[in-house]
Amino acid sequence: MATDSLADLPIFVGMSDHERDEALAMAKPVSVKCGEHLITQNHLVQNLWFILAGSCEVTRHTDSGCQLKLDELGPGTQFGEMSFFHAAPHSADVIAITDMELLRLAREDYDQLYEAKNPIAFKLAINSLEQLSDRLRRTDQWITDLVCQKNHHPTPSEWTSFREIIFRGGQST
Repeated sequence: MATDSLADLPIFVGMSDHERDEALAMAKPVSVKCGEHLITQNHLVQNLWFILAGSCEVTRHTDSGCQLKLDELGPGTQFGEMSFFHAAPHSADVIAITDMELLRLAREDYDQLYEAKNPIAFKLAINSLEQLSDRLRRTDQWITDLVCQKNHHPTPSEWTSFREIIFRGGQST
């Protein structure tokens, strides 16, 4: 997949061809083999990834040993936005399930754009915020549907814990 085909990614909405090409020119090509970890849950490395070829799987595991496949990503998608824009440990693992060709934009390169007040930095941030907000909105709907479908009536303490985790950054117990 050529970098031209990345033009349709939501993160590039509102960018001219020149701006998108400038952002992608800062990204470094990376090849990985099937089975390699691109992102490790609870580690912090601030990179924004663009998939040119191949596929990867996004999984999350809990301290109790539960592991859940969240998504499978392929060419023309990006990942890593959460830790890229908020310096916090990764919330999931991303593992190559095929050999892959990617572009990696390092946070340090983004910071250069930002410090120069380059509009590309602001467009990347706004577009990522829109995507993350949309993901959060779908998550809210899914949680609501899940609780209502199961006829589960959370106790006041469960709702208090949930709100603490979501809105105040508390940790689940």
